Amino acid sequence: MRSHSETRTGNRYDEPMVSHDVSEETPSTTLLVARLHVDLCRLASAICTSRAAL
Repeated sequence: MRSHSETRTGNRYDEPMVSHDVSEETPSTTLLVARLHVDLCRLASAICTSRAAL
């Protein structure tokens, strides 16, 4: 999975989730909250990056 931009910005939220981020042993509610957190951080990062370009 590639970042929304081809250049690497150094933002960890542009990276795909790896096996130690989520596992089968993680309770489903915690997993959903963690994924939501990462998605919101990616969204915030994309907004900040696009605003900085203005």
